[in-house]
Amino acid sequence: LASLGLADGVVPNAFAATEAPGTFALTSTGTAGRTYQMTIAASQLAGMVNHNISGMTFRLNNASTANWPPVAANFASWDIYMGQGVAPSAMSNTFAANFLGPVTQVRSGALSFAAGSFTAGGSGSTPNAFGPMITFNTSYLYTGGDLALEMRFSQQLGATTQSPFDAVAATDTANGWGTLFAGRWTSSAAGVTGNNGNFLVTNFQSAPVPEPATMAVLGLGALSMLRRRRK
Repeated sequence: LASLGLADGVVPNAFAATEAPGTFALTSTGTAGRTYQMTIAASQLAGMVNHNISGMTFRLNNASTANWPPVAANFASWDIYMGQGVAPSAMSNTFAANFLGPVTQVRSGALSFAAGSFTAGGSGSTPNAFGPMITFNTSYLYTGGDLALEMRFSQQLGATTQSPFDAVAATDTANGWGTLFAGRWTSSAAGVTGNNGNFLVTNFQSAPVPEPATMAVLGLGALSMLRRRRK
């Protein structure tokens, strides 16, 4: 990623390279699908200010003994929304109330996780590798402040086992739940309200926005190359 100008930002920061103490089964075979929302304090996102966030991914909890999913897990829709959010300490059970101002839909459409694409093998404090990137259709420019992110997705088809992802339990305030980050979820893709949810260890893919001076230099370089080709 670094060679492409992309950066990884793991939230919670404390578990970037260390196994989190909890787990969360994000996906569901329930016919109504699910809604999962997270709020993240600005302090956890300091390395991504003025970055375009273009994707996100999760990892298996290292109690998992086998790769997931055992066969492809398919979703007819997986929509993601981002925007300025309330502080995690102020997160409400009402999803809409946790966004402050405009909300940007960064992803829509179907999603599929190939068989075995989330790998097991971590143990002790060593976490598993992050799985496949959920790439956004539209990147989100993060300029600072607390952030809210919401996923609404349909019933999981194909694989019948749920995703045992690495997470921080909603009761684990000592590790930052409720101050540095928080989560809510409900068993419906059309849900309006939800209950406390464990917070997924999430790896965001982002790239810095070029400074105006850099853009000008790049533009001059491209013009110079064009002129040389015409000679």
